[in-house]
Amino acid sequence: MSSLATSSRRPARRPALLGLLTLVVAFLSAPASAQTQTNTQSTQRAINFLSADVSNWVTANGCAACHRVGATTFGIAAARANGYDMNVVASNGRTNQFNLEFLGQRIKNEQLANGSWIHEGVNFRNEKTSYATFGLAGYDQNVSTQYSASLVAAANWALATQEASGRWASDHASFPVDHGSLPTTARIMTGIAQAKQRVDPARAAAYQAALDRSAAYIRANLDNGDTSATGNGMPYTFQVAWAVVGLKAAGPGPANANVTAINTLANRLLTRVSPGNPGWGDLPNAAANDVATGSAIYALCLAGREPATDPRVRSSIEWLKTRQSADGSWRTGSATFDIPTTFASLGLSCYGDFSVHVTVVGAARKELVIGSQQAQQVTFTFNVKNHGYQADTYTLSTTGGLPGWTSFPTPVSLFLAAGDESTVTVTVTAPAGLIPALTSEFTLVAASGGAPGVSGSARVNAYTPPLPPVTGLPTVTTIQAPAVNAHITIGTGNVLSARVRDSNNLPVVGPNRGVVTFYVAGVPVGGDADVDGDGLFTFNWVPPTDTWTVTGSQDFRAVYSGVELAPPLANLLGSTDARTVIIDAFPHDTPSVTIGNPPAFTQETTLDIWGYATPRAPGAVITYAAFIINGATTIPLTPGNGGLIYTTITLTEGPNIIQLTARDSFGGVTTKQVNLTVDRVPPVLTILAPTNGAALSGLNVTVTSSVQDQTPVRVETQWVATSLLEFGNGTVEHTVPMNYGDQVILVRATDSAFNVTEKLVFIWVDPGSPVVSTNPADNQLYGPLANNALTYTINVQSLSATTVRINGGAPIAVGRGGGAVQTTLTLSPGVNNLSIVTLSETGVSSTLTRRVNYDVQAPTATLLAPTTGSTVSGTITLRARVTDNFGPVSNIGFSRDMSGIRQGTLQPDGNWTALLDTTELLDGAHTIDVWMSDGVGNSTVQRFNFFVDN
Repeated sequence: MSSLATSSRRPARRPALLGLLTLVVAFLSAPASAQTQTNTQSTQRAINFLSADVSNWVTANGCAACHRVGATTFGIAAARANGYDMNVVASNGRTNQFNLEFLGQRIKNEQLANGSWIHEGVNFRNEKTSYATFGLAGYDQNVSTQYSASLVAAANWALATQEASGRWASDHASFPVDHGSLPTTARIMTGIAQAKQRVDPARAAAYQAALDRSAAYIRANLDNGDTSATGNGMPYTFQVAWAVVGLKAAGPGPANANVTAINTLANRLLTRVSPGNPGWGDLPNAAANDVATGSAIYALCLAGREPATDPRVRSSIEWLKTRQSADGSWRTGSATFDIPTTFASLGLSCYGDFSVHVTVVGAARKELVIGSQQAQQVTFTFNVKNHGYQADTYTLSTTGGLPGWTSFPTPVSLFLAAGDESTVTVTVTAPAGLIPALTSEFTLVAASGGAPGVSGSARVNAYTPPLPPVTGLPTVTTIQAPAVNAHITIGTGNVLSARVRDSNNLPVVGPNRGVVTFYVAGVPVGGDADVDGDGLFTFNWVPPTDTWTVTGSQDFRAVYSGVELAPPLANLLGSTDARTVIIDAFPHDTPSVTIGNPPAFTQETTLDIWGYATPRAPGAVITYAAFIINGATTIPLTPGNGGLIYTTITLTEGPNIIQLTARDSFGGVTTKQVNLTVDRVPPVLTILAPTNGAALSGLNVTVTSSVQDQTPVRVETQWVATSLLEFGNGTVEHTVPMNYGDQVILVRATDSAFNVTEKLVFIWVDPGSPVVSTNPADNQLYGPLANNALTYTINVQSLSATTVRINGGAPIAVGRGGGAVQTTLTLSPGVNNLSIVTLSETGVSSTLTRRVNYDVQAPTATLLAPTTGSTVSGTITLRARVTDNFGPVSNIGFSRDMSGIRQGTLQPDGNWTALLDTTELLDGAHTIDVWMSDGVGNSTVQRFNFFVDN
């Protein structure tokens, strides 16, 4: 069954499909808000939601729907491997572990005889098989190997149906659950890669060849923009992410081609922006959504990109966490989807508090000499990286090897700060007299001390030539012991045995006829070359009480590697037999170990440490107890009264791991650890804004501070605003209230060891606008001035220093507190308009407009009577209209022939008059002169002609 409708093309984005492919991170308990939850909290809430919701869906619908069950099983299994709490009772009343096992069983039970899965009545074989195989791969790797045979059957079906191009085509088109053939291929590749660890060398080589073909198919389509539902393109963000998943499963590839492609895709994701927030959209520049963002985060984790060094990853994780619903799911609209929540938890658990990656450096296979009279040694190199957020100590151990072979890691424990990595060597010693065609496989396991159950591993093998053949007679391997579902108890001996027959039903009898290696829970625990020649390949296995932790139903398999034989004998091919066994826990209670409560962070390099080590098994006594400091310094102690152990230890600056281990007389071992960081260096604090001496115009000042430290830091600004930087570095913005004038801002950074750094920044605060006045005041009138120069005074009232500019001219400075400044204006005749802009040092300005009237023009007269050139007689009234460009006019007088000036009289109509007796004049031509001056001293005489005829 499927919850999604079939589509032959990319549909319009439907609300019910927005959340079908997301990723996220987490912690352990629900926080007060999305902004305060850690990755671990967020992921734990997601797991709690998923395990119940998907189990309820399967129960209600009667089938293990492809995308719901397969992806969810993989996601929860991965989170389990990273130390999340599987004992939480989910909303359906079952624990997360119970729900996970229920989902794994449903996947196994619905598998067809040919190894594939189909939707009942509708087929969709590739789509459902890809998700089911994906889920079984996660279950087999991280939960239990009890379904390894089902995983191998699925891989065998996949090899038989792989297209020549290397792909498995999508046959159920729905966006984005299985849109495009590339995601379908990547999921099947993940299953094949996990199944490769469960088969004989010849079959494993065929699996790798299939993975190589698929990886080449992905690499060939890196730039394919095909958006069709069944095409080979990867334009969408979730398709890019699936491509990384597939390439990672395929291994490095020829000349590290897959590694190069993964880096190309990771860089593509990091440069693919989404407007408005740090997440990812389906396509470049598209709005971010949970599906694209979650898938991108998971892919970047697989590609090795770190939130501590890549701000895009860190900010996207934080953004995604804010999108989580109260019930732990990620939703789109009103719909709830398991796929977004699955990938959210996948991505965020990948960036969890405790995580370790182990990889082989250099060759993973090394050849030994046949028939040497001396024991031989070969050394393998591994890289162990702390991929978590917490410092951790790793117990290093090796498993596997044929009888008489030994392996030893150096060092045996390793302390790594978060993000650090180190090299570990494993020395394999082989006995003398090695026969041909031996393959002895070893696994280096780095087990976390901070989170029991979290570990990383990588496998190598030493061999004598020739290598196992890929052509020859088929063989059949048959397990003889233990029986199906037999119980194996940790700490007790168990006989593992198998017989091998060729295709002619002839028994394969050693020595020199190949090797059978025995695997329990996917771990090679030993093997036999039938040196005694009885035809029974046998190994006596005692699960060690101090390192073997896997219990419950697990896969047990005998893998015959095959052997090349000289003609006329035909080569014998490898073969495998498998069954389920039940591993029971150590039957006695292991010691009770308690460590005192040291601080998580301190400035001191010595510490009084104490704890208790007491037996819990009746009749047992503590035979050994010791504090182990940073995985190197071991301090054996004898428990005192009540099992008390105490001593003084020396710590190193930086992260420290303190372990207390105890062993009892029954062989039970318990180890507890605490993390402690010695931090003697105060945080590096830099106030980025405001700068020292800055002048600001707001009473609410935003202070931006940068902090660098190795421990969480509390940043406090001006005693009123506080923020916590969980990773010890970053920037903080606080807005704090200030008063007017000179102000001091205090920023204090306190790290978790109480080292304190304080910084002060001095600023000037004044939001007020300058108040400006002038002398002379506005619209004053001036007459002619020497050099047209006017002394002009500007009065400024301001708390801050200001600059004054008149008509954009040179600035005139006025000190704090205001004052008066004088300048000289060069006036032009007429109206002089002034724009006086006063700018405060805090950036606040005021603009004042003024007008200065400059009059250098004398009044003008028009003689109304007598008119110019007219003839008059007797006593007449002289009448003139006098105008001035600014006015007023004054001292208007009349004279005739430049003598006898008479004062003019202003009439109501605005004209000026005076009497003139023309009888005193000789007949003939005469002049009338109008004498005029204005209020600013401009004066002139204007002459008019007239005639007298008496």
